[in-house]
Amino acid sequence: MSTKIINYINNNHQLFDDFLVKQSDLDDHRFPYTKCPAFGHKRDRVFVGISPIDFEFNIDRSQKIITCTDSNLVDDLHQDFLNSPQPVIQFKFPRFTFWTQDDNVWIEMNDHPMTSLDNNLIMVPGWFNLSNWSRNSSMAFTIVDELKPVLIKKGDPLFRISFHSSNPDDSIVLKKETNTEVINQWVEVGAHSKLTEQDWKPRLFSKTKTETRCPFSFLFK
Repeated sequence: MSTKIINYINNNHQLFDDFLVKQSDLDDHRFPYTKCPAFGHKRDRVFVGISPIDFEFNIDRSQKIITCTDSNLVDDLHQDFLNSPQPVIQFKFPRFTFWTQDDNVWIEMNDHPMTSLDNNLIMVPGWFNLSNWSRNSSMAFTIVDELKPVLIKKGDPLFRISFHSSNPDDSIVLKKETNTEVINQWVEVGAHSKLTEQDWKPRLFSKTKTETRCPFSFLFK
């Protein structure tokens, strides 16, 4: 067993504090299952993205219009997203970038069950080899009932993130980068990366190799 260090930045640091907390911090330990070692082992490796703000929006697919608290915090409506069985939307918050110097660590992004109940949203899940590819997180959500508004309160859980290594017993430690210069470099490089799909796509699910290390490694020299 070893400890895997996952570094991350808050891409929205100039606007507000983005929150990423341990699942264990949100669990009510009065539930009997919290004493189960299998539950606890998984819980200790799961982190939750919390909304840093109150946010509300409605979507009108026929008019291709979003009415929301702040239009700068959602991506433009994509035609494919509008044409799907339920509308899909991408938020610009919370938005993080993760990276690690350890080999073969995968990142998994999942929905949080409370968002469908409380916020009328389900996050689109996915995973890839973080050791090979670091990028700005882009959170997409499916709207459960498009006839109802999406209502998000500050502190609401929106999604879950977990990390997997070749040894499932490895512990995971998140390390937040607070150096403003480093944060701005990451955001700038991520926004203007010149790597093509042919460059990055083979890295997503392949085993870590020396030549496929973090594309932003120059920041650590």
